[in-house]
Amino acid sequence: MTMRVAVTGASGYIGLALLRCLASRGHQVLAFGRREMTTDDSAVRWCIKADGRPNRADLQNCDAVVHLAGRAHTRVALQDGVDLFDDANRKLACATAAAARDAGVARFVQVSTLGVHGNWSAQPVNETSPLIGDTPYALSKIAAEQELAEQLSNSATALAIVRPPMVYGAGCPGNFPRLVKLVKRGIPLPFGSVTGIRSFVHVDNLASMLAYCAETPNVDGVFVAGDGSDFELPSLIRAIAAGVHAPSRLVPFPPGLLRLAAKVAGRQREIDSLTRPMPVDWSKIRAVGWMPALNAANALAGTLESYDH
Repeated sequence: MTMRVAVTGASGYIGLALLRCLASRGHQVLAFGRREMTTDDSAVRWCIKADGRPNRADLQNCDAVVHLAGRAHTRVALQDGVDLFDDANRKLACATAAAARDAGVARFVQVSTLGVHGNWSAQPVNETSPLIGDTPYALSKIAAEQELAEQLSNSATALAIVRPPMVYGAGCPGNFPRLVKLVKRGIPLPFGSVTGIRSFVHVDNLASMLAYCAETPNVDGVFVAGDGSDFELPSLIRAIAAGVHAPSRLVPFPPGLLRLAAKVAGRQREIDSLTRPMPVDWSKIRAVGWMPALNAANALAGTLESYDH
């Protein structure tokens, strides 16, 4: 069935992937962003907002809203960060949900983060794992989830919350392209002794999951995102090296000393996000009928092809 789906944060990396996914599934898409991006599909109509915030009138006749707009990780002062992240991630989400509710939108999909569960975990993280994230970003996402659940609890607008781990794919931002760049340069990397699985999700699989949550009645509540992209760091580096035809130069180094050096340099969280485990248990979304279109091996291979030039 063709739906009319509004997407906030549509000009971002995940947003553009979601626009492509929704259009390919036959839906009409209303894309909200601060700037218009080039899209090849006539099913996508852009609505440019200076504050990125749709109002009730904008969302009239929409069947679902996927809320991606917000502020991601940035290096800002802690107190400034608390205010900026709260404005961008809690207040904006709740204002958009209120507009959707008042416009009679049937489904609201909030894109949160696995970071609400902290930066690492030895055990697989699922929807019931403790909310122990303590960064301004994670705290703003926790607050948004809790307020949205209360705000929409007695309304006709169903709520689905998706918590993705680190997202990768061609052209992705973040640690993944930095790691690829280091491998391509042939720089010796002190990760040879790192153990523990960390889960990722490919951007196209995440887009498919978000589209499924927007389309499917009764797929409500909280869902951890995953697609089987589960890697130990040394094996990931070897796969990257093979994919970009570069040498794999892994140096054994005690992980404890590595984290201590990172702490002294003010980069502990960044190193933790690569070297400490954070596996996900994404069985709940599978139980309600969603499966990734790309398997982990093909997703990683396709991503690395984009870097092999």
